[in-house]
Amino acid sequence: MTARPSATATDQDRFDKLTERQKIYLRHVFQHRTSDEIAHLEGVSARAVDKQLLLAKDLLGATSRFEAARMFAEFEAGVERFYPASIAPTRPEFWPLPLPVPTKRAALNTLSWRQVLAWGAIIGIVTPIALTVAAMVLIALSLLFGINPR
Repeated sequence: MTARPSATATDQDRFDKLTERQKIYLRHVFQHRTSDEIAHLEGVSARAVDKQLLLAKDLLGATSRFEAARMFAEFEAGVERFYPASIAPTRPEFWPLPLPVPTKRAALNTLSWRQVLAWGAIIGIVTPIALTVAAMVLIALSLLFGINPR
């Protein structure tokens, strides 16, 4: 058997220790065949099949014959083992704040509750300030041009 690039050296060693008969039986188990069916197909007793599958399971360090068959099938297919990342998913960025209205880039409201709270505070504070500044500009212009509002 040749080394697969996706298998580590320890995996390669474990699978190399399997006999050809154990590999055949594991392929049958992967196809969901029972010991009796495997025994009938291979011309041996069901007890011999069970014994070989138990040895194969122990060699691979699997908890069941089905897990051993799955491991062997993945090894033969060259499937790499990936373990779940221990990193939590990233949070959506808070700043810069996306606009609170639909745009071409973001047609749906995807604001987080913090962004909604920030926009509420911005609108609640900026609106009265803007109205006050607008009123002061109107008064200043009316005094500048001599318009007397009565």
